[in-house]
Amino acid sequence: MMRIYLTNLGKYSEGHLIGEWVDLPISEEELQKVLDRIGINEEYEEYFITDYETDLDGIEIGEYSNLDDLNEIAETLESLDDDEKEVVDAIMSEGYSLEEAIEKKDDCMVYCDCSDMEDVAREYAEQTGLLNSIPENLQSYFDFEAYGRDMSYEGTFVFTNNGNCVQIL
Repeated sequence: MMRIYLTNLGKYSEGHLIGEWVDLPISEEELQKVLDRIGINEEYEEYFITDYETDLDGIEIGEYSNLDDLNEIAETLESLDDDEKEVVDAIMSEGYSLEEAIEKKDDCMVYCDCSDMEDVAREYAEQTGLLNSIPENLQSYFDFEAYGRDMSYEGTFVFTNNGNCVQIL
């Protein structure tokens, strides 16, 4: 989800906040209707963005961001499912751009229902069969806390608001 509050710059300069929330992506025709409603015409030609909302924390939108670029980003975000958005958001929290995050999203590991690195170590062991070659009666002696700590030193792990952990590879 991406929304911007589009504001008439001329009216704003005169002390009037004339604007409208716009859900992106938006077609050229619908955008023109919004511009007409907020009074963009020959007298008031300029507009700017005074506020925005988005699903991903790492997306920054400036006052004069290009609407075509924002539309393209919104289309890209619409093509992602909720799990992919969670991974992309986690990657972006580590300083990657949206484009880089989308490129890397399929190369990440997601560990579900993990609140700490010990949980991640347990999930990793289960997913990979790490302990399968160890007799079952000895598996309970494995130190998942220490293994998780070592994993955190060797990789980048981001805990999400949904109780998952994304390993950025």
